[in-house]
Amino acid sequence: MTRNSQFKLTIFLILIITFTLPSEIRASFPSRPEQEPGNPIDRQLLLNGRIWRNKHLKVSGDQFFFSNTFLPGSVAFNGRIYSDLDLLYDLADDELILRHGSYPVIIMNKEMVDSFTLSVSGREYFFINTGINGTTLPAGYINVLYNGPTSVYVKYIKKIKPLAVDGRTDLFYQEHKIFIRKGTSFSEVKGRKDLLNFLGLKKAELRDLIHSRGYSNGMPGRKDPDLYAAIAVYYDSLH
Repeated sequence: MTRNSQFKLTIFLILIITFTLPSEIRASFPSRPEQEPGNPIDRQLLLNGRIWRNKHLKVSGDQFFFSNTFLPGSVAFNGRIYSDLDLLYDLADDELILRHGSYPVIIMNKEMVDSFTLSVSGREYFFINTGINGTTLPAGYINVLYNGPTSVYVKYIKKIKPLAVDGRTDLFYQEHKIFIRKGTSFSEVKGRKDLLNFLGLKKAELRDLIHSRGYSNGMPGRKDPDLYAAIAVYYDSLH
């Protein structure tokens, strides 16, 4: 790659990451109907679930996605879309929790949840429900980080480490797995080698992208899902 080509590539990647990526990595939420359900009876359909009680009060930390306070979001539920909801996503049990008016806080019926969004600090995260028995992707709720010809999915998980705090208290810790789809093929990627093999990218191209993100020591494993989304955006721009 010539010096001029490297310069153009670097500028292109900076533009993607600075301006394009925040909107690109958010998959489109299913089209909203012209008028959302306004009848209170329609809204009560959302309450078709189990009453939620926090069974992890004795564990240090919390089991939720980003925050233990309710987040604004939307849910595609049984084919209809409901917005302006207060939601928590329990990563430990992979359950979506709803607070609705004066009703008890409930665990939403997973068989009826098609997808949902959560708004965190101005950014919207989109999750799909892959069902009870995952095939190409893990079962349950999974984040669609980028949706294009090449797509990036993240499965967030929280687990409990026994007696991790001073040898007396259990502790929540978070993990995530990243999956990439190209056409009809899916693969879990754990690092640079997996990504190169799956996408067929040249090492120099991937190195320039990584350096443009400020990483001087190579691919940061699975710690930064947004980097994988940036790579997928760049890869799609080449094809």
